[in-house]
Amino acid sequence: MIDWNRVSSFANSRKNRRIALQISFWGLLAILLISIAMAYVVPGQTQQSAYGDEWNDLGSFRGELNEMGVETTALVSSPLLLSDLDHPEETIFIISGVERDTISLPRFTGGDDIVQFSEGDGYTSSEIAAIKEFVERGGTVILMDDFGYSSNLAGEFGLEFTNHRLYTDFSYDNDLGSDFVWVNTTSAFNFTTSQGAQTGVNPCLRDADMDGVVDVLDQDPTDPEIGTNFLTASTTGLCSHRFLGNDQSTNKPRWDWSQDYSILTNTPSAFEKTSSYNPAERRYVVSKTTQDSWIDNNDDGNYTVGSYAAFGIVGDEQGPFPVYVRYCEAILCRGYDSGRVHFISDGSVLINSLYDPEFESKYLGLVPQNDNRKWILDVVAEALILNDNGTQPSENALVIFDESRHQQPTIFGDTYNLLYYLLIYFTNDWMAMLILFLILFVFLEAVLIRKEDPEDWRHVFRVVYYGFGDAERYKYYQRPEKIRQVLLTRVRNINALSREEFDAMPAAELQGMIRDPVLVRFIFEDRKYRPDELVGIVRRIKQWGESSGGASTYVD
Repeated sequence: MIDWNRVSSFANSRKNRRIALQISFWGLLAILLISIAMAYVVPGQTQQSAYGDEWNDLGSFRGELNEMGVETTALVSSPLLLSDLDHPEETIFIISGVERDTISLPRFTGGDDIVQFSEGDGYTSSEIAAIKEFVERGGTVILMDDFGYSSNLAGEFGLEFTNHRLYTDFSYDNDLGSDFVWVNTTSAFNFTTSQGAQTGVNPCLRDADMDGVVDVLDQDPTDPEIGTNFLTASTTGLCSHRFLGNDQSTNKPRWDWSQDYSILTNTPSAFEKTSSYNPAERRYVVSKTTQDSWIDNNDDGNYTVGSYAAFGIVGDEQGPFPVYVRYCEAILCRGYDSGRVHFISDGSVLINSLYDPEFESKYLGLVPQNDNRKWILDVVAEALILNDNGTQPSENALVIFDESRHQQPTIFGDTYNLLYYLLIYFTNDWMAMLILFLILFVFLEAVLIRKEDPEDWRHVFRVVYYGFGDAERYKYYQRPEKIRQVLLTRVRNINALSREEFDAMPAAELQGMIRDPVLVRFIFEDRKYRPDELVGIVRRIKQWGESSGGASTYVD
């Protein structure tokens, strides 16, 4: 049988209620942390990492940048850190596949809603604003994604992903299969429908006097008779991928002046036709698919002609479709300090197996030669070569790879990224700082809760109990050290002394203040007392306090 009296006594115990409260608090906190971790920390195989050497990583591209003298780093927390860059106009921010959604945390909107309790996909609103500001300050962003969480970021620049697989009937690679689609660009720097190439945008292709030497290396860019001889790969710097060597007969440098790219993609998507090209908003389509391409709107892998809404069948859309779009802060991206964003509807264009088809012997001969490397190095040169630096990267040139939205190979790596992300978030957003304050406040309260409450000696001497049947009162007469403390506190308070003054007071002076020989002996004698003796001492203290003018006793 259950003894309900004991259960009730246990539940009403002050100590047990405190323990139950602590368990509830820490349990709730643990549930919240586990909920966040389950949504964000998922152990798995990393891919598209700039520091990986697998076929689907970007290690070859990053390694070549380092060989060319360009500093590279990784961002593992949040793009909010972009706002701290001193030289955004000399920085490239690379996003290759956004594999993981953001953590939805409240924020101040500054709008009608005031507080937004949920975020969109991929990046938080604050992070998108930081990336946008980075571009406005002259930074370059390269966004490569297909079916990931990049829609909200692209939407900030007026661009929309179709979020469906792109297929072609004839322009895929015959050896690799239909997953590998070719995207061809015949005039990569002609952003408009008007005639005339915009080669002046890229310093590796700018040759005003047409003497076969790029202007940034030409001794006199206005005189075709005066050029530069005996160039090397090192002197051509970030343009070395365009330099073909010196002609043996004339010692004249030879360059690749082509403006076309044959880019190989892997299971790409595409951008919406209506939003891709808008010169008024400085969005320019660079590359489109062929007419035989189509978007698989119903995701069945087959080309469906027409829409049959009554039967729940969505028709597929015929191409061509934009797959490479540029956004420019300045019209036509003129000026080295013009911020720009390169949108590619495939996250795999720079993976090791496509960037360098010979990066590993087992892949040798399997992947066809392509212009993926030439394209991205043109983009790097355009962003990091300033007017007076020749072909060398600028003094503060930096390439940042976004690793914050990539899956990490271990749960410890994911946990580290999560904690780093939360730290950055809590120090860069007003709502987050408020949340951080509340969390700290709750933790402070938790510390206070854990502190044992002082026993209730406050009113012990107001009502003196002379029997021993009441256990709650009887326990106070078994603690002589506590009674002694209360007596000394009463003496100090009656005489209006500070703690320092009281502690420094000679023993003889203290005896003179008390004047009761029994209480004096109780103060200075260290011995065991029987309960009946302590009852008598408590009674004597009460009488002494009343005769001395003490109202009530409090322990400071």
